[in-house]
Amino acid sequence: MLQNEGRRRLAGKLSVAFTRRGPCCQGCEKEIPVASILEVRDQATLRCDGCATQTWVRAVPTEFAAALPNITHLVGEDPDPLAVSSTNAPEASTFPCPQCGSPVAFDGVRRAYTCRFCSASVHVPDEFVYRGRRKLAADWFLCFDTSVADSAPAAQAVAAGLFDWEEPPVAAVDAEGNLYCAARQVHWCYDDNDDVVNRDDNVLWSVDSSLNVRWIWRDRLDAARFICCVGDRLVLNGAESPSPSWLSSKTGTLVGTPGGAAPIKNLGLSDYSALACDRDGSLLIHKGGRLLRIASDGAEIAVWPGSDSPRDTAEYPLWDWDEPTDRPVRIRGSVSMLYCGSDGSVYMLSELWPDVLVRLDADGRTIYRVELPDQAPDGEHNLLGADLRGNAYVLRASRLVRVGATGAQSTVLQTERDSLPRSKMSIAVCPDGSFWLFGEEGLAWKFDAGGRLLFASEKEPRPRRPTRRELIERKANAVAEAFEEQAKQASAAAAEYSRMAKEQVEAIVEDKRRIERIGCILSILLSVALLLFLSWLLR
Repeated sequence: MLQNEGRRRLAGKLSVAFTRRGPCCQGCEKEIPVASILEVRDQATLRCDGCATQTWVRAVPTEFAAALPNITHLVGEDPDPLAVSSTNAPEASTFPCPQCGSPVAFDGVRRAYTCRFCSASVHVPDEFVYRGRRKLAADWFLCFDTSVADSAPAAQAVAAGLFDWEEPPVAAVDAEGNLYCAARQVHWCYDDNDDVVNRDDNVLWSVDSSLNVRWIWRDRLDAARFICCVGDRLVLNGAESPSPSWLSSKTGTLVGTPGGAAPIKNLGLSDYSALACDRDGSLLIHKGGRLLRIASDGAEIAVWPGSDSPRDTAEYPLWDWDEPTDRPVRIRGSVSMLYCGSDGSVYMLSELWPDVLVRLDADGRTIYRVELPDQAPDGEHNLLGADLRGNAYVLRASRLVRVGATGAQSTVLQTERDSLPRSKMSIAVCPDGSFWLFGEEGLAWKFDAGGRLLFASEKEPRPRRPTRRELIERKANAVAEAFEEQAKQASAAAAEYSRMAKEQVEAIVEDKRRIERIGCILSILLSVALLLFLSWLLR
C-alpha cells in the first residue's frame, strides 16, 4: 500500500477500515516518534507532548508472533475492549407503533412491548435495540519492521496508477490546490475460482499540487456522482445514495458534518437533476421543478436569505430562462448543472436551454444571463466551475469558455487550435484560475489561468495493467507448466517404479539362482552320501 492509502471491508455488520500511516496520538493526532515505540520492550503508555493523552503500546507477544509476521509493536489498543463506559449507555428513545403510530418507549433492554394506546403487540426493530450499544474503536496501529515499511512503492500519482479510468472522474479542488478524484477503475483479474473476470473498483483519492499522493481509499461500495470541498471536509454523494457522506479532506475518513452533527441517513438525493454545495456546507438541489436548500444537519432551510421555504411553492412565480428574475424557487425546465462559487454566487445551466448561463449572487439576485457559443457537449460530466475572482469556466463541444465576473466571454481552449476539449470531458477549477480537464482512458491535463499546459498524464510513465488475453495466456501457461511438471513427476515416478520392478526381478532371479545352487549342492552331497552308504553295504 502507498503512504496514506486506505481500504475498507464489510463482513456482515462489521465494518473494517485500514490505512497505511504513521502511529499518532488519539487525542490530537500528533505523530508518535517511532524511536519511542521501539524502546518499549514489553508494554507501556506514552504521553503526548501536545495534549497529554496517554497511548498504550506493547510489543507483539510471542504467542502472536506467528500470526503477525514482520510486526514489532501494537499501538493505541484499548486495554479493556469489552468494557463499555456509562457514556455509551443507550438513551431513552421511542419508535412508532406499527398499528396506530403512537410512540412506544424503549428502555434499551426488552424486545417485546404492548402499545398503551391500541394494546397491539410490538416487536422492537434491531436498529433500536443496538442503538447506543456500539463501541467505536479508536485508530490503532500495527507497526511493521522498518525493512518492510521502507520497501513501499513511490507515491507519485501517475506512477501509483491513479490516472486509470474509462470515463472522466468526479473531481474537485480545495483552496490549497489539492485535487480530489472519485473514479471507477476497470481491470481484468482472477476471481476466487481463478477465472478471468472484469472487476470494477470505485477509488477515491487526493493528491497535492505536486501530484504526491495524500491518501487513497479503494474498494468503495458506490460510485460517486458529486464531490465538493468545504473547509476541511469533503461532501461526497454516491450515484445511488439518498444522502451525502462527509469526509475529512486530510485523511478521507468519515467524519461529522461541519456543524458537528451526524449526517442524515436519507435526504432523498437519489433522483435530483442538479446538486451543488455552498460555502456554509448547505446543499443546493434542483429536484421536482424547484430549488431546495438543505442544511448540513439535514433540515430544509430557505433557498435564499430572508425568504421562506414552504412546502407549497405555488405562490412563487415560475422562473424563466429567457427573462430571469431574482430569487428563483420554481424553475421552468430541468437544471442540468449547478455550481456555488466561493463568494456564494450560484451558476446554473439548463437542459432545455443549454446555451444559457445564469449567475445569481448569494441573495438570489441576477448578475448576468449570457448566451454561450458552440453546442453543449454530450454526457453527464461536470462542465462548470468558477475561481475566486468570479470567472466561470464552461466546457462546450469544441471550446472552453471563460465568462468574467460581469458576463464578458473569452475562449481559453479550442479544439482546432489546442486539440482540447474533446468529447466526454469534465472540469475542476482551482481558486487561482488554473483548472483541470479530465478525459477518457485516464487522460488528464492541468492548465494555468491563461491556458498554458502545466501537466499532461499522457506524458508521464504509467503502470500497465494486464489485458484479458494476457491473463488468459498467463493462466494457460501456468496450467501447461503444471501439466508439464505433473508429467515430469509422473515420468520420474514411472522410472522409479521401473527401476524398483527391475531390482525386484533381479532379486527374484538371484534368489532362484541361489536356490538352484543350493539344490545342486544338496544333490551332490546326497549322491556322495548314497555312494558311501552303498560302498559300506558291499563290504
